[in-house]
Amino acid sequence: MSFSNLVDLYKLEKSNISFSHVKNRKLSFFAESLEAYRKEVQGRYDSDEHLNEVLNLLRRVFFKLTGSFKPYSEVISEELNNELLKKFFQIKNSYPELFSSLVIEIAKSFKEITETNENSMVEYLQDYINNTLKDVHKIAIVTKRALTLDEKNKFVLGLTVDNRINYFTENSFRKEINIFDEVFYIGSPNYFGEYVRTTFKGSKITFVSYDMFTNSMKPKREFEDIDNKGVYSTLYKQVVFGEPIEKEVLINIEEKELLNVAVNKFLDEQNRTVSNSSSDAIEASIVYLENDRFLFAPQDSKIRVFLPEEKSNFVKQKNFKDVEEDDYIVIRNESDTKLIAEVADHILKSKAKSYRQLQEKWKKRLRYNVEKKGINRVSQILSRKYRLKTASTVSIRNWCNENSICPTELPKLLKALKFTEDEVKEIYSKMQEIKRAHLKAGRLISSKLMNELSTEILLELGEQGYYTFTSQEFDGASFNIERVVSIDQSRYLIAPYNLMKPIEID
Repeated sequence: MSFSNLVDLYKLEKSNISFSHVKNRKLSFFAESLEAYRKEVQGRYDSDEHLNEVLNLLRRVFFKLTGSFKPYSEVISEELNNELLKKFFQIKNSYPELFSSLVIEIAKSFKEITETNENSMVEYLQDYINNTLKDVHKIAIVTKRALTLDEKNKFVLGLTVDNRINYFTENSFRKEINIFDEVFYIGSPNYFGEYVRTTFKGSKITFVSYDMFTNSMKPKREFEDIDNKGVYSTLYKQVVFGEPIEKEVLINIEEKELLNVAVNKFLDEQNRTVSNSSSDAIEASIVYLENDRFLFAPQDSKIRVFLPEEKSNFVKQKNFKDVEEDDYIVIRNESDTKLIAEVADHILKSKAKSYRQLQEKWKKRLRYNVEKKGINRVSQILSRKYRLKTASTVSIRNWCNENSICPTELPKLLKALKFTEDEVKEIYSKMQEIKRAHLKAGRLISSKLMNELSTEILLELGEQGYYTFTSQEFDGASFNIERVVSIDQSRYLIAPYNLMKPIEID
């Protein structure tokens, strides 16, 4: 595609931006009750830990209701419903005054909503499309989290006009190169990222939110430190902004808090786990995925990346430090490391068993020393007495883990562990061979996966933010392709069984 043709794709004579509110009395009352509970807990109960847990649970329930296209009666799972009811009974027993003054009203409100076989957001959109967009042919509906196939099918059943509707998550819409007659963002501009304030892909763009959220947008000033008289910006030249709408229900609850709470809770659990096992944890960073999920990726790992723009070799391995926002990463839904080890053992053939026994032999001796002397003392001894430059506590934890094969200074480490000269030579030689087999296995897996994938999955990736497939090459092993939303490069010590595994905030 030529540059001029690419520019034509984004050539809009005018883009009108408007803001709409959806009203639902039951949902508004539920929101007001939650806000009253939040103020009471943070004010009179000094942010009691147990009551804060209930608040976070109520937040989850509330944003599930406002973010779904299902009838409200179908949104909350039986498990989540039972968890909330259990919390209500605990408050009744432990905080009877709070229960009688506030929580009983929340419980009644929750019951009323979850017995309602309607969805006000869906009804608003269906009514608008049926009555207003009769001549519109290209419609984009952009949601923060992906809609399920069932939600899409039920939504289309309520339409009486034949319009082409495309569904996107917020992040996939950033990569979309087409423009649309009408774009609906389900949520206010504040709910989405900065991108929605500067890039407009529709002749008409409507932000639709419930009335407990302010729905407005101000043109973003570029080069704010420069005198306006010296700046000429075309960013909003053909953009017309409609009237903003203030929220009608005064609440102060943000959804982004949910993800932060979930991540911090998980990290607290990891800290407790790691403190009980000095040699088990691995240094990893947080990778945020679509649909409010995240995973932990080892700092020194190689990650498979799906590259749909490549004509060939569209599954490649990258060092984790080279993975970027918006990359598609390929993850096995069980242990990816285990798969590589299995393929590597197949490459090693009859030698695999004896080689793995040698690998376990030196690791077992290292673990024994760590358990006996403590990881800090082992680090000091290796560094000072045996002159290892890489013997940090983090490195030692990695060496103890089964995923580490041939550390850079393995011969020095083996000598420190009192192996004989002949044993050092043998173990080092075999570990190098295992490492080569693992590298070959990684390339082989990428090559075979590439044969099972095509760019035809891009539509589902765009709509869902991820794609799941089953590999026939690897005995039905299940893989996910996940879009990277962002990466927190901070380092955390994580148990091996929690690595490269998508975690949901639920």
